[in-house]
Amino acid sequence: MDPLRRFRLSATLLLIILAVGTVGFRVLEGMSPVDAFYMTVITLSTVGFSEVKPLGSTGKLFTILLIFAGAGVLLWTLANLHELLISEQLWHSLRRRKMQKNIEQMHDHYIVCGYGRMGRQVASDFKVSRVPFVIVEIEEGTLAEVAEDRTPHVAGDATKDETLRLAGIERAKGLIAVVNSDADNVMAVVSARGLKPDLFIVARAATEEAEAKLKRAGANQVVSPYTTGGRRIALAVLRPAVCDFVGALLYDEALQAEMQETSIAPQSGLAGQSLIQAGFTRENRKAPIAILRGSQHIISPAPDMVLQSNDSIIFITTGE
Repeated sequence: MDPLRRFRLSATLLLIILAVGTVGFRVLEGMSPVDAFYMTVITLSTVGFSEVKPLGSTGKLFTILLIFAGAGVLLWTLANLHELLISEQLWHSLRRRKMQKNIEQMHDHYIVCGYGRMGRQVASDFKVSRVPFVIVEIEEGTLAEVAEDRTPHVAGDATKDETLRLAGIERAKGLIAVVNSDADNVMAVVSARGLKPDLFIVARAATEEAEAKLKRAGANQVVSPYTTGGRRIALAVLRPAVCDFVGALLYDEALQAEMQETSIAPQSGLAGQSLIQAGFTRENRKAPIAILRGSQHIISPAPDMVLQSNDSIIFITTGE
């Protein structure tokens, strides 16, 4: 039995004995509630204070039984309390409660299911970009590593609705399913989509079959690390300069340039304006490279192209 459960058990027994002692002195000796409780406390603590009033034979026998029954329980409770205070479990429990309260206050965050190699990379990039996120992990060894980094996390199965609720899925902006098992990723996507239909979900797939299942389950984007890695290798061989540029643009912080995107909401005043009028120019350090309009990709859009509602503009921004 862990220290916290032992302390709870011993404290419960101590409270029961205190209640029995108080009632016993009231009934047997006719004491007031305060005097009866006082007699019970000094009896259990064996401090040797004088009695409230002389006890009869029945009261003395009851006091002897109370000492035998309660003194040991009191010492056991104090020993359990001491062990609990010096044990790591108490501090871990307090830390988990504080972290859970912080998670309950999070909004528009991302839930990262799985803290393997891909999950670690996602978390690292989110930290650099200062994006709020919560890790969901079930492996105890991995959880210890997450806790050591003070990363917000929930211990549990990402395929379970209750675990996702603890991670704040109702308030989340998106979910990333990167558990090592394709089957678990599919179940996590199904659970997440059922709990929040408008959630943006990205999932990892190791096989083409899993990729199709994840899309049917409701994932907005499915990433295959093997397909992506293979294409990156082929690009490095066929067009090395392009590969270096894309890599620097995506991953090199010293470049002071990055690829960004923004969407034109239906109520936005930008709808109906051209790219120049909306400020998407090289002079404004927002050079447009493509517009996603429905399923159509418009590459290198003309400066006078008129923006429409729900357009997504992909551009390169430079500087701090």
